[in-house]
Amino acid sequence: MRSFAPIAAIAALALVAPASQAQLSVGDPAPKLSVSKWVKGTPNTLRTGKVHVVEFWATWCGPCKSTIPHLGQLAKKYVGKADFTGVSIWEANGGTTDPVVVEKKVRAFVAEMGEKMSYSVAMDDKVTGGTMATKWMQAAGENGIPSAFIIDQKGKVAWIGHPMEMDQPLQKICAGTWDTAEFAKGAKIRKAAERKQMGFMQGFQKLLIDGKITEAMAFVDKETAGTGPEAAEFRTMAAGMLNQIAWAVADPKRQLPPPFEPVRKAAVDIARKAVALSGGNDFQVLDTLAFALFQKGEYKEALEWQEKAVAKIPAGAPAEAVAELKQRLDEYRAKAK
Repeated sequence: MRSFAPIAAIAALALVAPASQAQLSVGDPAPKLSVSKWVKGTPNTLRTGKVHVVEFWATWCGPCKSTIPHLGQLAKKYVGKADFTGVSIWEANGGTTDPVVVEKKVRAFVAEMGEKMSYSVAMDDKVTGGTMATKWMQAAGENGIPSAFIIDQKGKVAWIGHPMEMDQPLQKICAGTWDTAEFAKGAKIRKAAERKQMGFMQGFQKLLIDGKITEAMAFVDKETAGTGPEAAEFRTMAAGMLNQIAWAVADPKRQLPPPFEPVRKAAVDIARKAVALSGGNDFQVLDTLAFALFQKGEYKEALEWQEKAVAKIPAGAPAEAVAELKQRLDEYRAKAK
């Protein structure tokens, strides 16, 4: 099952930009909006006296699609108080650098989302290395999408983070009660941790793409070794990332970025490593291993792991997730007979 930890959702199979040192920090004046075309809504400009949300996404980014309805709800909630702009970037990672083809893909995506994307939408001025990608994302050290920036009434960057975590900051920024300086202090610490995590993911993904599965697993062991709370936290993070990748490459219905297609054969190995990192206690990670085994035709072992996954479901888990796991358990049990 997919884990919805923000860092995992940002990094897994995203083919993100190389990690970079931040040149745009919380508290700095926001750069101008520089886009090639507005494909939906009213063209926005950053105006003092008005809060502005700038969110970055791409047509090929699955997690982006999942967060767009939430952004649409926030845009409706804060109408008149905050302007929302969604900017399509890094579209070349989807497999084409033809601007005409990219624009068609973006327009089709926006049309498909309909009212779920109830805010202004624009395209970066280049399909790769555009102004918005470099002056905003790269400059801020944001290496994965979806990612959002909140600009306060003074035209300064007040918050940067995952769109699903912006509710409280946005409320306080609009109310004028947000402590930007305090958030900036914590942001530096978080950014350092994210750079470490991104470096880990980029190293792991490169080995996978190169077909060096054994080396990739050894890399994980080396990078996650250690004792103490910090090492344990990093292993939990790594387990979430590997879980994301294992589920994505195991799912035969999932369209992957071209470089990841050959990685499908390693789905079980990746899932087993995620189970080891999580200590075998995360029901979502166990569910993913069972799913990968089932797709490979290993029905009996898939059943064994799915039984463990269901047994590990914690109290208070979402009813939809519980039903999903139990449905797969029944499916695996029928095949294992």
